[in-house]
Amino acid sequence: MKDLMTYETKQIEICDVDYMGQYQLCHLLNRFAEIATINAKEIGLWNEAMMNQYGWVVAKQAIHLDEPIYHKDIIELSTIVANGSFVAFPRYYFIKKNEKMIGHCSSIWTLIDIEKRRIVSPKRIGIEVPKVEHNYKLEPPHDIQIDQPFSFVTTRKVLYSDVDINQHMNNTRYIQWAMDVIDLKIHQDYFVSDLNIQYKKEIRPLEDVSLYLASENERYVVEGRIDDNVYFVVEIQFTKRK
Repeated sequence: MKDLMTYETKQIEICDVDYMGQYQLCHLLNRFAEIATINAKEIGLWNEAMMNQYGWVVAKQAIHLDEPIYHKDIIELSTIVANGSFVAFPRYYFIKKNEKMIGHCSSIWTLIDIEKRRIVSPKRIGIEVPKVEHNYKLEPPHDIQIDQPFSFVTTRKVLYSDVDINQHMNNTRYIQWAMDVIDLKIHQDYFVSDLNIQYKKEIRPLEDVSLYLASENERYVVEGRIDDNVYFVVEIQFTKRK
């Protein structure tokens, strides 16, 4: 098999950053999704015939950054898959800036039947998952717990711009919603060094999601709930800007 890694070089544009000129992580996840799709095509995990029938969805992912990324920075993103189980498949991402590794992301993906809204095994639909051999290894995203009470913040409805081609809430929206409930002063003084997202249940169009927040020092945990059931959890660790 040819090189299992897919690369992309990107200069951060003004539309990618917040009011401080910092690269927004929701846009980073969008780039991850794009290069993951290219990589999946290259190694036979996805093809155009699957469109509107089956889709790869991320179940959990954890990002680490040693330093923030800013407007006009040039970054190199790369992705590679690792060997998975029957329905859960690891994918890793790496982030370089100025030829230096500054971050990485460990994620777990599953394949779903878009119409039936069920997880399916790739083999059931004729996809032969390649056996991969490489020396890359990242720990899977850890479970999220916090010994602090949660407080209700606000309710958001899943509307048109929140929904992706798999007909559910786009995974980048979870980050935007979580970031929005954290005090603006925190964003000004700190950058996100670690972000852990657990997508527990699928959120469909027009559903109302209640957002709850708990915090401990520079660590924040946001839960999205529907009818008191937790549908997603986002853990955000902030680090003081230098």
